[in-house]
Amino acid sequence: MTKKWQDWIWIVFLIWYGVGVILVSLDMLPDALQWANAVFLYLAGFLAILYAIKKFRDFQGLIISLSIMLLTILAESLGVHYGFIFGSYHYERDFGIQMFGVPVTIGFAWVMVVFTSMSHFEFLLSRRKTVMGGVLYSSVTSLLAVTMDLIIDPVAYKGREYWVWDQGGLYYDIPTQNFLGWFFVSFFIQCILYVLIKQEMYSTTWSGRMRRLYFLVIFMFVVTAIVERLWLAVMVTFVFYTVSLVIRTRMEKVA
Repeated sequence: MTKKWQDWIWIVFLIWYGVGVILVSLDMLPDALQWANAVFLYLAGFLAILYAIKKFRDFQGLIISLSIMLLTILAESLGVHYGFIFGSYHYERDFGIQMFGVPVTIGFAWVMVVFTSMSHFEFLLSRRKTVMGGVLYSSVTSLLAVTMDLIIDPVAYKGREYWVWDQGGLYYDIPTQNFLGWFFVSFFIQCILYVLIKQEMYSTTWSGRMRRLYFLVIFMFVVTAIVERLWLAVMVTFVFYTVSLVIRTRMEKVA
């Protein structure tokens, strides 16, 4: 069967990812290639957009993805400028083009987080829509979002200094407000998506790819955390990820 161009983008991502994991694991990523991090986020976000296009039937999926990017960039901007939602912080590395003082790559990253989290609990979207159903779906997907941030932030802050927090916290001097912010921003977005989705996805291939993408992103940061000797972040992420998979397995059995 002839591969579609979307499939080739997935293959390009896997190749880029594989090279990146090798360089990171050997601690051989030179400063001259730091721009590769932004490309990684662009590719991951673009794959999530392709998933959304299939989930929401073409143009609507693109509009929803762009809306998520804009909303999360605005939320991040409130943190950068005023310390709202996530706490006060500033970027130390160049992630490319910025909007409202926030790299556009961060918007792509958020699209990836939202839709890879959704892919784990798609079966909840086929149930009759209720308030409690929406709360349940939004809670478990937001738990996955926070799980990813539990490894991203320590690596980005303590390991690589991509951004710097202006206030401390119990977990690697990262404000607890940040993780609460991740949960509630994700929860708000997922609640809206829960209401918007009216049909089942017609591409199980992309559902599986999104679940693998979630794992691959976490694994990349876990490898980096090991290189940087951030052992607590590795253990905490492992525990949260395992708990989320157990929750998913049990919920899927009764769905």
